[in-house]
Amino acid sequence: MIINTNVSALFAENAVNNTTNALSNLEQEMSTGYQINSPGNNPAGLAISTLMSGELGGINASVNNANQALNLLDTANGGIQNDVQIVTQIQQLATQASNSTETSQDQQDLQNQINKLLTQLDNNSNSVNYNNQVLLNGQNGFGATLNASSAIAGTATVTLGADSGGASGSYSVSIDYSSTGTLATISLYANGSLAGTDVVSNVSSTATTPETAQFVLGTSNDSNAVSNASFVVNFDPSAVAASTSPTVLSFSVVAATNPLTFQVGPNDQPADQVSTNLGTFNSVTLGLSNINVVGTQNAQYGITLANNALSMLTNAQGQIGAQQDQLNYTIENLNTENTNLQAAQSTIMDANMAEVTSSFAKEQILQQTGLQALASANSLPGMVLKILG
Repeated sequence: MIINTNVSALFAENAVNNTTNALSNLEQEMSTGYQINSPGNNPAGLAISTLMSGELGGINASVNNANQALNLLDTANGGIQNDVQIVTQIQQLATQASNSTETSQDQQDLQNQINKLLTQLDNNSNSVNYNNQVLLNGQNGFGATLNASSAIAGTATVTLGADSGGASGSYSVSIDYSSTGTLATISLYANGSLAGTDVVSNVSSTATTPETAQFVLGTSNDSNAVSNASFVVNFDPSAVAASTSPTVLSFSVVAATNPLTFQVGPNDQPADQVSTNLGTFNSVTLGLSNINVVGTQNAQYGITLANNALSMLTNAQGQIGAQQDQLNYTIENLNTENTNLQAAQSTIMDANMAEVTSSFAKEQILQQTGLQALASANSLPGMVLKILG
């Protein structure tokens, strides 16, 4: 029997300290609901959870970005739908002017009404905006750009169609005058291949009103495809009629230098970014700036111009609709990823309360029994006094 070193008491004290520390950790888990409350609890788990928290924040911001992008596209589509209504009315007026019951004065009155509608079309282009960004006039670089052509100055010009947001490639337009029926045949070539033709009537060496030809080539999933570009060709009919050879315009189209880019993911990766191009929507890009319904033949061709303009607008709406579908699926994917990532983080961080309360009850009992054992161990050296007595 020894009295200087009470080994039994030391063992009991160490056990009580361990039990007290375990109770302290369990009390933290019960009060916070987390099994990791300090780096010492699980360093690797805390590091992984912290990275997950950053990714979750990025996902939540991305969902908000995607919803904002949908709102922007809804605004753009609303502006285009307004243009559709205006062009539809222009088409109706051109149809009315094509009827032989209309006098020249009637046709001029209808032309005046069309001019007002064209002014409103141009106003819409400059007024539809989202968060102080004008969407439909191309000035923010949201649409493709057209390089300078090699046309004879003052003879002809090419303008990108309203729906040509992401067009790119090399093109040429050939305007060939035929004296038979005073017709001009306009042909569009893409990389040397014929991509479309248009025939404009009432072309003569004495004509003074500019003529317009439209190439509406629709939409395509391939950003470099010819079908992704629409073009409007305006030319001086008298200059073309006086020419002995076709007037040829060569030009190239460069995709938007500043497309709308939506950050729809938490990382700086192409897969986390969605880009879109809106193009330019006004009377020139729709091929309506030179529409003339004074004269039955002019009015009949005006119907064609209006119908082609409607096709450009509906093509643009199709592009916006496809982009909205992509964003909706992106939001669904982000929400699923958010749910799964939170579940993974929960496995690392969240405490199992049933297990914690059970362990807490066990440690409480061990603490009480440990204190009792310590008291008993501390009383052992006192037995020496009985030997001395």
